[in-house]
Amino acid sequence: MLERLTKNFRELLKQFGGASCSLCAVLKRREEEEIERVRASSASARVLCGPHLEMVLFAVASPMTRAGVTRSAIESVLADRSDCDACSRLSQIELRLARAIRRLDGGMRFRKALESAPLFCRKHADIVAQQDVAVNFAQVQRAKLLHLRDALAQAELRNGAEMESLILTALTYLAAPLQQEPPPVEVHDSSDCTENEAAEFERWEEARQFKHLADLESEAAGLRYRNAVLSEENRRLKLAHVAGEAIRRDLEHDRAQLLAAAKEQDAKPLKFSSRH
Repeated sequence: MLERLTKNFRELLKQFGGASCSLCAVLKRREEEEIERVRASSASARVLCGPHLEMVLFAVASPMTRAGVTRSAIESVLADRSDCDACSRLSQIELRLARAIRRLDGGMRFRKALESAPLFCRKHADIVAQQDVAVNFAQVQRAKLLHLRDALAQAELRNGAEMESLILTALTYLAAPLQQEPPPVEVHDSSDCTENEAAEFERWEEARQFKHLADLESEAAGLRYRNAVLSEENRRLKLAHVAGEAIRRDLEHDRAQLLAAAKEQDAKPLKFSSRH
């Protein structure tokens, strides 16, 4: 189980570089995996809610198989086994990841990571920050939400092209309704979870720093190359300028000679006429 928790937390950190709620992104990926697992096994032995049953049936071509899986879902309700297996698994992942965020919330470096991550949706922000146990997380999310509001106001005033993108971000944030009864904070995790999550975060942050350093080095190399190209272009321009100046001086010299020759030619008839 510890390996699964670490895998999910690693995926969460990876989704910090995404464009929408990181927790939603993890759950979406795990949901797809769960549906594939149900399809590959005996789907009729699983308890499925309507949305997950529909996802399973989407890839089932045989009408008889589709009918059998659907009948099994109805039988599970009649047998009072109405808790969807996929929903239960996803809910456990959701709560454990929320608890992982709460455990790391006091660290300033983790706060910086949250600041670089996208805005969490309203539902997951509420799950993580419930009972005021994730102060840094709540502050970061509120700051991002205020920034979104202000960006929308400015875009509205300017009639900016970014309005639709900002509206989409707001819709994503507001998409999932808040739960009337928040899930309990406590889940049965291993005592090693905190150490593993901290170590996983350290590895993620170190990899991100290395990537940032590599990007800076690549940018510096690009600037050095650009500087070399500009230096060469500048040298050629200077040579062209020197050559142009030399040509100009030669032309000025030739022009002076031509003017002198013209004056001399104009003076010759006057000399000839004065002799007569």
